[in-house]
Amino acid sequence: MSTPTNYHMSLAYFILNKFELNSNFYSCPDNWQIADEDRVKRPYLGLYFMISGGIYVTLYLLCFIAMLNPDFLRFPAFKIMVSLALCDIPSVCVDSIATGIMGYHGIVFCDYPRLIFFLGANGFGLWLGCSLSCITLAVCRISELNPDLNIRWIFRAPFIYFVMLLFFLVSFYGVFFTKPVIFRPEYMSWFFDPGTGSDPSSYYNLNQIVNNAGSTIITLSLYAYLVSFLIKEGNNIESVQFSKTQRPVILQAAIICFFHSISSFVYVYMQFFYSPEWLIVAAQIGWQICTGSVSIIYITLNYTIRSSVRKLVCPKRFQNDNRVSQKI
Repeated sequence: MSTPTNYHMSLAYFILNKFELNSNFYSCPDNWQIADEDRVKRPYLGLYFMISGGIYVTLYLLCFIAMLNPDFLRFPAFKIMVSLALCDIPSVCVDSIATGIMGYHGIVFCDYPRLIFFLGANGFGLWLGCSLSCITLAVCRISELNPDLNIRWIFRAPFIYFVMLLFFLVSFYGVFFTKPVIFRPEYMSWFFDPGTGSDPSSYYNLNQIVNNAGSTIITLSLYAYLVSFLIKEGNNIESVQFSKTQRPVILQAAIICFFHSISSFVYVYMQFFYSPEWLIVAAQIGWQICTGSVSIIYITLNYTIRSSVRKLVCPKRFQNDNRVSQKI
C-alpha cells in the first residue's frame, strides 16, 4: 500500500483520477451486495434528522434571503453572516438530510461510494469554513461593542472582502484537498475511516484536530470575553435599552459557544478513542445544531432579520411598518 497523503485521499484526486476512488484506501468488493436484514437501520433517528434538517434549511434560506437586503449588507456583521450561511446551508444538507436518509435505510459506504465520498468532502470542508466564520463573527461583535479595541478597520472595505475570500479559500481547501468524512450507519455519524478493513491510522486527519481544537479554545475565549464585557457594561450603564441588547447577545453567545465547542471536541475524541453510542449520536446532533440552529437564533434573537423574514412570509396586513434596526 502506498504512503497515505491528503491529496491521494481527496476529492481533487478523485476528480482528476477520472472519478475513480483511490483503491488503496476506498476499495469495495466487486459486485457489492448486502442483505436487507444485515443492514443497521436507524429509522427514528433518520426521521429526526430528515425532518429537523428540512426545517433548518427552510428557515435558514428565509434568513439568507433577508440578509441579502442591500441595507443590511452595509454592516460588516451581515457580510460575515452571509458568508457563514453559504457554509451552513449546504452543511445542513449533509449533516442532517443526507445523514437522515442514509441512516433510515442503513446505507453504507460501498452502496454509493462516490456519492458518500463527495458528500463527506463537502461536509468536512464547509465545517472548516463555518469554524473560521464563527470566530470572525465573534471578533466583529466584540469590535462593535468595545471601541477601545483598535481592530474595526479589519471589517471595513476593502479588508472585509479579503476576510471573506479567506473563508472561501479555507472551505475550498477542506473540500478538495484533504480527507473526507464517510458516513457509518452503525454509528449514525461520519468518520474518516470508511470501515472497509484498511488500517485506521491511514485516515487520521490533522486538519480536523488543528481546526477543532483551535476553534474550541478561540471560540470559548472570545465569547467569554464578550459575555464578561457585556456584564461589566451592564452594571455600569443604567440603561433599559442596553439591558435589552445585552440579554439576547449573551444568549446568542452562550448557545453558539456551547454547541460549537462540544461538537468540535467530541468529534476529535471519537475519531481516536472508544466512544459510547450515545456520545457519538450527541456529537452528530451537536454538528447539526451548530450549522442549522443559527437560523433559529437569528429569528428569535435578531430583530432585524426576524422583521425581514416576517415581511417575506406574512401577508401585508400582518406586517408592521418597521424600519431597518441599527441594532443587529
